[in-house]
Amino acid sequence: MIKGETLLDLGQEWREFAACSDRTDDLFFPSNESDISMVRVAKAVCQSCPVQEECLQYSLATGQTEGIWGGLTSRERRVARRKRVSTIRRAS
Repeated sequence: MIKGETLLDLGQEWREFAACSDRTDDLFFPSNESDISMVRVAKAVCQSCPVQEECLQYSLATGQTEGIWGGLTSRERRVARRKRVSTIRRAS
Protein backbone atom coordinates (compact mmCIF):
# COMPACT_ATOMS: atom_id res chain seq x y z
CA MET A 1 0.00 0.00 0.00
CA ILE A 2 1.24 3.47 -0.79
CA LYS A 3 1.81 5.69 2.23
CA GLY A 4 -1.07 8.09 2.72
CA GLU A 5 -3.68 5.98 0.95
CA THR A 6 -6.86 5.31 2.84
CA LEU A 7 -9.69 2.83 2.65
CA LEU A 8 -11.67 5.34 0.58
CA ASP A 9 -8.75 5.80 -1.83
CA LEU A 10 -8.48 2.08 -2.41
CA GLY A 11 -12.16 1.18 -2.43
CA GLN A 12 -12.07 -2.53 -1.72
CA GLU A 13 -8.71 -3.03 -3.38
CA TRP A 14 -7.12 -3.06 0.09
CA ARG A 15 -8.18 -6.69 0.28
CA GLU A 16 -5.58 -7.57 -2.35
CA PHE A 17 -2.87 -6.48 0.09
CA ALA A 18 -4.29 -8.38 3.07
CA ALA A 19 -2.05 -10.98 4.71
CA CYS A 20 -5.01 -13.36 4.71
CA SER A 21 -5.97 -12.91 1.06
CA ASP A 22 -4.48 -16.23 -0.03
CA ARG A 23 -5.86 -18.28 2.85
CA THR A 24 -8.58 -20.78 2.07
CA ASP A 25 -9.16 -22.10 5.57
CA ASP A 26 -11.63 -20.90 8.20
CA LEU A 27 -8.96 -19.45 10.48
CA PHE A 28 -10.64 -16.04 10.58
CA PHE A 29 -14.11 -17.48 11.05
CA PRO A 30 -13.71 -20.02 13.85
CA SER A 31 -16.84 -21.89 14.87
CA ASN A 32 -16.06 -20.91 18.44
CA GLU A 33 -14.17 -17.69 19.17
CA SER A 34 -13.36 -19.02 22.63
CA ASP A 35 -10.85 -21.34 20.93
CA ILE A 36 -7.96 -19.20 22.16
CA SER A 37 -5.26 -20.98 20.16
CA MET A 38 -7.06 -20.48 16.85
CA VAL A 39 -7.82 -16.83 17.66
CA ARG A 40 -4.17 -16.23 18.56
CA VAL A 41 -3.00 -17.63 15.22
CA ALA A 42 -5.48 -15.45 13.32
CA LYS A 43 -4.49 -12.36 15.29
CA ALA A 44 -0.81 -13.08 14.61
CA VAL A 45 -1.55 -12.99 10.87
CA CYS A 46 -3.40 -9.70 11.37
CA GLN A 47 -0.49 -8.17 13.29
CA SER A 48 1.77 -8.61 10.26
CA CYS A 49 -0.83 -7.34 7.79
CA PRO A 50 -0.12 -4.08 5.94
CA VAL A 51 -3.85 -3.26 5.74
CA GLN A 52 -4.90 -4.24 9.26
CA GLU A 53 -6.38 -0.82 10.01
CA GLU A 54 -8.32 -0.72 6.72
CA CYS A 55 -9.71 -4.17 7.48
CA LEU A 56 -10.80 -3.13 10.95
CA GLN A 57 -12.39 0.10 9.71
CA TYR A 58 -14.20 -1.80 6.96
CA SER A 59 -15.59 -4.29 9.47
CA LEU A 60 -16.80 -1.51 11.77
CA ALA A 61 -18.28 0.54 8.93
CA THR A 62 -20.12 -2.43 7.43
CA GLY A 63 -21.22 -4.00 10.71
CA GLN A 64 -19.43 -7.33 10.34
CA THR A 65 -20.68 -9.46 13.24
CA GLU A 66 -18.75 -12.68 12.65
CA GLY A 67 -15.09 -13.55 12.38
CA ILE A 68 -11.82 -11.84 13.08
CA TRP A 69 -11.32 -8.58 11.21
CA GLY A 70 -8.40 -6.21 11.66
CA GLY A 71 -7.10 -8.27 14.54
CA LEU A 72 -10.29 -8.08 16.63
CA THR A 73 -12.84 -10.76 17.42
CA SER A 74 -16.55 -10.06 17.04
CA ARG A 75 -16.79 -9.34 20.77
CA GLU A 76 -13.84 -6.93 20.67
CA ARG A 77 -15.38 -5.14 17.70
CA ARG A 78 -18.68 -4.74 19.55
CA VAL A 79 -16.78 -3.01 22.37
CA ALA A 80 -14.90 -0.83 19.84
CA ARG A 81 -18.16 0.05 18.09
CA ARG A 82 -19.77 1.08 21.40
CA LYS A 83 -16.77 3.26 22.25
CA ARG A 84 -16.89 4.82 18.79
CA VAL A 85 -20.61 5.64 19.12
CA SER A 86 -20.09 7.00 22.62
CA THR A 87 -17.27 9.26 21.43
CA ILE A 88 -19.39 10.56 18.56
CA ARG A 89 -22.31 11.28 20.89
CA ARG A 90 -20.08 13.18 23.33
CA ALA A 91 -18.65 15.25 20.48
CA SER A 92 -22.14 16.25 19.27
